[in-house]
Amino acid sequence: MKAIQMMEFYNMMNDNRHLLIADLRKLEFFEEKQIRGSFCIQNDVSMMASHIQKHDTNAKKNEEKYKTQPIRRMVIVNDDYQKIEQEAQLIKDLIQSLKMNEYKIYYLKTSVDAFLDKYPFYTFSKTILQNYENLDNNEDQQKVLFAYSQFPQQLQENKLYLGSNLNANSKKQLDALQIKTIIDLKKYEPDAQLSSWKKEQYNYINYPISEGGEQLIDFYQITELIESQDAPILLCCPDGYSITSVVAIGYLMTLKKLNFNISSLKVFQIRGNTTVNKQLYSQILSYDPKTIVNKIIQQQLVQQ
Repeated sequence: MKAIQMMEFYNMMNDNRHLLIADLRKLEFFEEKQIRGSFCIQNDVSMMASHIQKHDTNAKKNEEKYKTQPIRRMVIVNDDYQKIEQEAQLIKDLIQSLKMNEYKIYYLKTSVDAFLDKYPFYTFSKTILQNYENLDNNEDQQKVLFAYSQFPQQLQENKLYLGSNLNANSKKQLDALQIKTIIDLKKYEPDAQLSSWKKEQYNYINYPISEGGEQLIDFYQITELIESQDAPILLCCPDGYSITSVVAIGYLMTLKKLNFNISSLKVFQIRGNTTVNKQLYSQILSYDPKTIVNKIIQQQLVQQ
């Protein structure tokens, strides 16, 4: 069982792959405040069986429909970390008895309260869920619907988010994540009309990248642009993956001097999706950030 931090858990909740969240706290605490999509096992690990089987059936249907590889993950949350360790073996035994050994089990290294303080839009309660069932549109319905929307994922905690233009068009999401800068990688037509509120209320930057691959991406320039911002940034493209993931890989290679394989693995693990623009991806395959840095140093020496 692996311990994970809040950012990793947040990213898991937003990559659309099979995820179960098991809350080991007492029922009264769970009903008062809970993480979106979690379930309480009420001090009885055996009660998890029905949840696991139900979600596993749904996951298989989605995998057959979309022809994706099976991913099974469970995150355990509890304010008592000693109890998590004690229950770990019981949970593993239960999963083995259900013949679902493909499950990977994690536990959140911080308390439920700490996670919900950082991401308050994921906070549910028994009252909110009961009110959600009302036919009339109400505030609690809006909370539930917002909590289940797909948020952008974090490449760097509290600094760089990767998402789509849908994320960029949601003022509610931008404000909830305290994003102040939007770097939009979409290439618009000359007569396209962009939303005025983005430019008025946020630092909106259009850095157009052609999907045809004929344009060479200056990863060093993009990295400098990102690093020059002093508040959380949303890096976005129309579908959220094809261009954004390529730029994110180049960003890591430039900033961290990581090689292509490590950078790609890091981005794809966070995103849960390997969809990229093939023409742009071919550029990153031959990209060497060390060469670019060396060229810049050489130019500076010549100028001196």
